Amino acid sequence: MDIEPSHPQQDFFDRVPPNTVTFLFERGHVDAVVEAARRGEWECARGAVEHFLRRGEPGAAWGVIAPFVATGRWSAAREAAPVLCALGRDGEAIAMVRAHAEGGERDAWNTLAELLAGDDRIDEAIEALRPRLGDWYHLEALVEVSEGRGRDARVIDLLARVCGGGGPWNRAIMLARVFERGGRVDEAVEVLRARIDDPAHMQVNDVEELTAVLARHDRLDELLLLTAGPHARWAFSSLAERLEESGRVDEAIETLRRAARERMPYAAGSLALLLARAGRPGEAVEAVRPALDGADCGCLLYEFLDVLVAAGGAVAALELVTAAAERNPHVAEHARSLRPWLLSEAGRGEEAIAEIVARIEKDDERRAVQELAQLLDSEGRVEEAISALWEYAVETGFGRTHLARMLIGQGRVEDAIAVHQLPEPRVVSPADDPWGAPVVEPASP
Repeated sequence: MDIEPSHPQQDFFDRVPPNTVTFLFERGHVDAVVEAARRGEWECARGAVEHFLRRGEPGAAWGVIAPFVATGRWSAAREAAPVLCALGRDGEAIAMVRAHAEGGERDAWNTLAELLAGDDRIDEAIEALRPRLGDWYHLEALVEVSEGRGRDARVIDLLARVCGGGGPWNRAIMLARVFERGGRVDEAVEVLRARIDDPAHMQVNDVEELTAVLARHDRLDELLLLTAGPHARWAFSSLAERLEESGRVDEAIETLRRAARERMPYAAGSLALLLARAGRPGEAVEAVRPALDGADCGCLLYEFLDVLVAAGGAVAALELVTAAAERNPHVAEHARSLRPWLLSEAGRGEEAIAEIVARIEKDDERRAVQELAQLLDSEGRVEEAISALWEYAVETGFGRTHLARMLIGQGRVEDAIAVHQLPEPRVVSPADDPWGAPVVEPASP
């Protein structure tokens, strides 16, 4: 393969993250992304390739990715393969990927199969994967690349023969999917039922797949029967989801009410979320109270509050969190950081800002600087937000993506990129990361 990179690239840098790259494109800063890619920023290169391919400019995409391909890394070759195909150089793409596959790259075998199938060489694609079907990853790829290619009988035979009676954990799921896409739904259901009825081999994934198949084909009576057995949790969930999708919201709500009464795990939280989506915030709050009282983490709290606030229930959310924090110490751990956001959403932005400033000044909670910057930004005080976050982001490494986003919004594109390219901080002692990581300080230039 003839690759002549115009900008020889010796290494990859992952300093500019995907979120910043996306925001740069959203704001129209294509040239800045391409220039950063030419300096070795890998996520910028990936973003530029995707951008140019979407616009039908494979030549420009190749100009960005070729120097990375010249390093010999698989990650670059994987991104470059569709570019070569778009340029009509399918043979080169296949040869490049095959070399990586034969060199030991597990993922390259799947990519090779995709390329061969896309080049109408489906039998070669299947043959490339066939010796590797003991690996669940390649088994899944076989099912995906063969879809719509007229080879379902061959795939079913391979699933039966190559994997034997055991095989990878996803064998039954993959076999069911081939049956289902061929209109053989009864056989798909039979395969999955046999799997979940075998306690020695049954996995949660098999149960989830069965309930999803039944829901997709509106076999709700069968789902309802499952709610009375050992797999009730997943049956309730799939039944309610399908009812909601079909516009039968009241039935979905009643299904989850029953699940909650029977103390199914997560049923109360799912019911609360459904009620909030249905525009019934008062009932949603009442439904979520018992779930929050028994919660041992804040996962449900965050998801539910997002839905409730989006539905215009910020005031109710604030009251809920305040009351729940008094009853459950696990909720109380999160309540203090949630209050400013909820105050702001409830139209009490100045109060929220004052609360965070007090925490920073009195308790020396440096990590609260990120919350302060987010609030100032949401209140339209962007320059103050940038000033508040700058030193903290530089010193600790946290908050750089938010800082970059604000800088881009202010037209300071080069500053935004430079923020990510500052030296990585060094660990000095435990405790400033909001997720519990150590405090850090900037490395010397």
